[in-house]
Amino acid sequence: MENNQKIKCNVKSCAYNKCDCNECNLEEIMVSCNSGCQNDKVNEKNETICDSFKMKQQ
Repeated sequence: MENNQKIKCNVKSCAYNKCDCNECNLEEIMVSCNSGCQNDKVNEKNETICDSFKMKQQ
């Protein structure tokens, strides 16, 4: 990442989360509007989701 940026993540069910230090190990992430929302009707409490989420293998 440019300028030594880091993506912090505490979602332990995501395969890209390095749980020991709460960092996302992807080079980039995609954040999108939560399903069904429109630009003028965004619910602030759940307006975005991480489209790059991948469930850990169990």
